[in-house]
Amino acid sequence: MSNDKLENNSQRVKGGVFAQADIDLLKKTLDYYIKNNKNLDSKEQSKISLLFHRLGRMSSR
Repeated sequence: MSNDKLENNSQRVKGGVFAQADIDLLKKTLDYYIKNNKNLDSKEQSKISLLFHRLGRMSSR
């Protein structure tokens, strides 16, 4: 199997093993979690926001 193609014809995100659909789902999940979890402290919220941003950068490649 080459690095450019997966057996199921999904596009591989450079630097990772997530499909684009996975990244979109993770971003939606994180967004929901941030908006609906009243117990997040600012440090956790900051970490999640940074992860959300990194996922966005992965999906734009």
